[in-house]
Amino acid sequence: MQGEYDVIVIGAGVIGATTARELARFDLRVLVLEAGLDLACGATRANSGIVHAGYDPLPGTLKAKYNVAGSVLFEQWQRELGFGFYRNGALVLAFNEDELATLEALLERAQANGVAGVSIVGAEELRRMEPNVSPNALAALNVPTSGICDPYGLTWACARTR
Repeated sequence: MQGEYDVIVIGAGVIGATTARELARFDLRVLVLEAGLDLACGATRANSGIVHAGYDPLPGTLKAKYNVAGSVLFEQWQRELGFGFYRNGALVLAFNEDELATLEALLERAQANGVAGVSIVGAEELRRMEPNVSPNALAALNVPTSGICDPYGLTWACARTR
């Protein structure tokens, strides 16, 4: 570890590993420091693996911007790195009138944030999409760009590539 570095990334979880991988594309000396005994020992160990599409964050926030941009990157990263990723989509269910209004607000956020393909589906279409859904569901926000990934596989794949 002796020497000078242009960038030091603190933490070898999913964020640190993906950051170091991107920085390695440039003519930089990059060092990754991890306090744990291995990769993905910090917050990544509790990561649910959900790839958020960006329908929930307030428009104009960095979270909204990076949810949408990051979700798009996952298909490219999966092709390049070969970790587990599946764009399974998400359904946010409404069971009463108040929750229907919440779906409308989430749809507006999704559209403002630039989330592709999001829509509200009624009970009949919802049951065609997911036959095992609760019979009490009135409608759903359909978010086809949501996904799931293997956060450990992604972390390891980023750490071992240049």
